[in-house]
Amino acid sequence: MDWLRSLFFPGSAAPSEGSVTTLTFEGFDPGWALLTWIALGFLLWWLHQRFLPATAPSKRHGIVALRLLFVAALLFVATRPVLLTTVVERVRQKLVVLVDASASMDVADLRTEPEDLARAAIASGRLAPDRGLSQSVPSEPVRPTRREMLQALAVNPRLNLWPRLDERAELSFYTFGRDATEAVPAGSGDAVADARAFFARLRADKPSTAIGEAIRQVLERHRGEALAGILVMSDGGNNRGLAPAEAAAMARADGVPLFLYGVGVTDPRDVVLASAEAPRLAFIRERVAVRVRLAANGFEGRVAQLSLRDPGLPGSPALAETQVTLPARGVVEAELAFSPQRAGEFSLEVASRPLEGEASVDNNVAPLRIRVIDTRVRVFMIEQEPRWDWRFLLDFLQDDRRLSLRCVLLDGDQRLLTLPNTPFLARLPDDRAELYSSDIILIGDVDPARLGRERMELIREWVDQAGGGLVFLAGPNHSPRAYLGTPLEPLLPVVPMAMARDAFAARHPEPVQLALTPAGARSPLLRLADGDRENAAIWNEFVGVRWTARVARARPGAEVLLVDPSRDRATPTGPGPVIARQRFGRGEVMYFGFNETYRWRSGFGGKHYGRILGQIFQALSLERLSGASKQVQLRVDRPEYQLGDRVVISGRLYRPDFRPLVADVIPARATFLPAGGLDPVEQEIQLRPVPDEIGAYRAEFTPAQPGRYRFFTLLDPSAPVEFDVVEPRLEQADAALNLALLEATAAAGGGRVFREEDLFELPRLIEQKSGSVTSFRRLELAYSPVLLGLILLLACAEWLVRRLNRLK
Repeated sequence: MDWLRSLFFPGSAAPSEGSVTTLTFEGFDPGWALLTWIALGFLLWWLHQRFLPATAPSKRHGIVALRLLFVAALLFVATRPVLLTTVVERVRQKLVVLVDASASMDVADLRTEPEDLARAAIASGRLAPDRGLSQSVPSEPVRPTRREMLQALAVNPRLNLWPRLDERAELSFYTFGRDATEAVPAGSGDAVADARAFFARLRADKPSTAIGEAIRQVLERHRGEALAGILVMSDGGNNRGLAPAEAAAMARADGVPLFLYGVGVTDPRDVVLASAEAPRLAFIRERVAVRVRLAANGFEGRVAQLSLRDPGLPGSPALAETQVTLPARGVVEAELAFSPQRAGEFSLEVASRPLEGEASVDNNVAPLRIRVIDTRVRVFMIEQEPRWDWRFLLDFLQDDRRLSLRCVLLDGDQRLLTLPNTPFLARLPDDRAELYSSDIILIGDVDPARLGRERMELIREWVDQAGGGLVFLAGPNHSPRAYLGTPLEPLLPVVPMAMARDAFAARHPEPVQLALTPAGARSPLLRLADGDRENAAIWNEFVGVRWTARVARARPGAEVLLVDPSRDRATPTGPGPVIARQRFGRGEVMYFGFNETYRWRSGFGGKHYGRILGQIFQALSLERLSGASKQVQLRVDRPEYQLGDRVVISGRLYRPDFRPLVADVIPARATFLPAGGLDPVEQEIQLRPVPDEIGAYRAEFTPAQPGRYRFFTLLDPSAPVEFDVVEPRLEQADAALNLALLEATAAAGGGRVFREEDLFELPRLIEQKSGSVTSFRRLELAYSPVLLGLILLLACAEWLVRRLNRLK
């Protein structure tokens, strides 16, 4: 209908593209108007034929035609014709640009593959932005940082990204790390110049990346505004806060389009020191094994040098070193072992020597914190009568300088009590404090009736609440079958079997070689060599045993380390468990289902025997020794926290008689030495009771500064809990572009991920998804000057013809 507008209103502005124009009539019905005009036409023709017969036909027909045209114009005006135009116009909405400012954006990606080289060339403007990755590009490797890629895009004249985006949306820039921070415009008055200035001054110094949290915060800040979308520019290294996919779903629910640009290399050549693990507690001058996991990509066959050092002693030799051959892609494990020569809290560092061509060397170091003690573990052993295995165990416990032994032999010779420096007690102690002062309790082949129900309940409470370490040593007379139905039965890692004594004590006709389970082969408790093969070979060399305890099965949740593979000891769930462990409350319980541990000495002396028992006793005493003291059993869940983490200090407090301490509030303090500082700072903290747990207390706080912290109660200031608070090193964990995370985020939000080769499509897509406003425009043709002039012209022409022909 645009021709009608041009005809009746010449010079009027044409509607925008996509507009729709229709002709409507708001007056006399056009159908009736047409019938009226036809009827008038016949009437005028008849009248002129009847009353003007003498007039020439040509003149008569001309006057009729003029009069019919005049009547047609009047009837057209009477119908009130209206041109109605529906105009749909795009609205220039706000586009929020979220730019990753975390430390990983300063990773310099070594680009050697043709696709990665082409992407760098597109970003810098050396290649056309709309011709894909098949364009020819120089093969020399380049190494721009991710931040430099963003800066190159900002000034790329061929892509012309920000001017094109500015034409379609109002740009609003944010940087984000842990939180989103709105950027202050440069104030030039030119949005494109402000955008380029923003990227020119961009810094990548945030210690973490929270993509999901940044999206959520932007949605909250612009709640109620119509946004053209959110553009996230990141390497996808999300390591904190809300899951990006969850935030994307929130944006989708709010009707906000989500666009993500991934910058970086998805498969970089890199070596990452993924983890370094060691026991939290170690004994002075005893072997400590540090398990290291190294992830590698692109360095097949290369040798990585690993070292363990004390960064507090610069220039000192490494505590341990080893080499490992790297796979083409994957994770390789290694072990670094050392013997600490002094007691204390140590912050150590495992490092992998950088290889040429690594994407990042910041992820080649892993911190490690170990507490080395020179405290003797207090062991309390209960046995009913002397037996061969007990004698060897007694010698080991007495000779080991790490252990302090007390022993009760219920049916033993009384002369044992008169020996010099005897560890033997005359009877089982009834004093609660005597029991609670122990770190480990060994219960041999003892009739539970000799222990007494009250004492067994006290031992159970000691394990459950005080974190004690308990060991059951099976024997042919009572253990573990006699403990069925006693207070100690739930502590056993195995389910006892009710059976007659003779059947229980039956021996194998031939020695049976015990076998490690997969869990036992991995367990540091039974580790006898650094290598897995060497460890398995030593266990295979041990002589077989003649007796193992029959049990119904391993208890659910227990970890079985060693089994009897013989058919007559099998259980419904597998071979009969011989060594098993399980957690019980705060403590841990070990089960030895045979009475021939002395066979570990056969052919080897005490080397392996002492090592196995030493590793087991160290693990069992960990919970008790990691507490501040025997009465102040407070601890943190890990020795090192990142700044911003919430520190939880929890545990139990006891009175001098080792009964639970009951109080509404326990005053405490935390002192810390700021990193690089000299003067400690003190902070008041209160321990609050844990509901429904008598004697249990808990305190929480968030450290404001990194440094070394010491937490202690005013009940016993000499028993501190120590831990470190460090700056997060999350950004060094992985140097790869996490494209999978960005794609999952886009899928959850109904958006799209862009790389350099399709970034030119972004402005068009934003325009398509931006909002629009619909308006209606009316043009009444009856008021057209052309139509009014036509009517006047017809009227004048009809009058002039009548005058010239002297007609009425």
